[in-house]
Amino acid sequence: MRVAIEARALASRGSGGRSYAQNLIDCLRQQGLGDQLHVLAKGPQSTALLPWWLNYTVPKWLTGLKPELVHFTKAAVPLRKKFPTVVTIYDIIPILLPQSQRLWARLWWPTTLKRAAQTSDHIITISQASKHDIVERFTIDPGTITVTPLALDRRQWQPASAEQIASVTKKYHLQKPYLITVNTVEPRKNLPALIRAFSQIAGNVEHTLVIVGGEYKGASAVGREVSRLGLSDRVVQLGFVGGSDLPALYSGAAVGVWPSVYEGWGFPAQEAMACGTPVVVSDGGSLPEVVGQAGQVVPFSVVNLTERLHDQDFEQRLSVAMRENLLDDERADEGRELRLAQARVHSWGEIARQTLAVYKKVADV
Repeated sequence: MRVAIEARALASRGSGGRSYAQNLIDCLRQQGLGDQLHVLAKGPQSTALLPWWLNYTVPKWLTGLKPELVHFTKAAVPLRKKFPTVVTIYDIIPILLPQSQRLWARLWWPTTLKRAAQTSDHIITISQASKHDIVERFTIDPGTITVTPLALDRRQWQPASAEQIASVTKKYHLQKPYLITVNTVEPRKNLPALIRAFSQIAGNVEHTLVIVGGEYKGASAVGREVSRLGLSDRVVQLGFVGGSDLPALYSGAAVGVWPSVYEGWGFPAQEAMACGTPVVVSDGGSLPEVVGQAGQVVPFSVVNLTERLHDQDFEQRLSVAMRENLLDDERADEGRELRLAQARVHSWGEIARQTLAVYKKVADV
């Protein structure tokens, strides 16, 4: 079976889409596709060229290849479908929370997601939460959607040694005990709420709050909240950190916190658990699926995603959960094995097997 995979996410820096595409391709090759798997890894030079690339460059490549099936791994498909098509839609956040997106994405994604969902032969998504949203928003038959929860590369994500932790914390000048959050800085991640919750316990703990992640949108709001609450000496923003340093940063943290109003999956919380770190998450989207019984889930008081950005009751509950985890060493030790096991529930081998089964069904082989 000749399969074409559109995998422009491979060119992205440190993204979940890149991890998905790379691990899936590697495991599909190991499971028998081999040289029958053809990958288009180079996308357009800029997002402005994406429509042209998707509707002219990609179809030209496919016409020459003549695959039995094509898999688009980043939620967008050409206007005209020429071959049996599978699409991966991670989530529909641009529709659910458009203010979290830059202008181009707000204009591009709503129509693009709808077309991908309604014209593809089969949809792969990464959580039950995302499946529910796709079915409800686009009136899709649930039987045409397969959920493949995401996995980690176990060679990378594991507890770091004391020496590795000491080296990395020295590199980033982290001298106090700390709690950590790793996110792209954008409104959906709800970082101002995290800072407000942290301010409620800052006088009772000695920890600093370490924020890791590159800026996308809304970084100024984070800085303003830190200044307003007088937390400049207690909140450290590291910006983007390469994957080689993250396991030690997670391992050295007393707790990892993710208060997102919505997540299609939640790799960082999964990564932290794989490093043995206690995690506190919101009930936004798939996060309860990610942590299972191994993490503490703090529920929002409201359903509306925009209102969740200013949910004071949630912030109060979040501060209590953080304080309990920071002050209870026994809880952290007791839950360690459960966290490690939860982070490894899913494997890329199993994800590849499920994906291959979808291919065979769609291609009728």
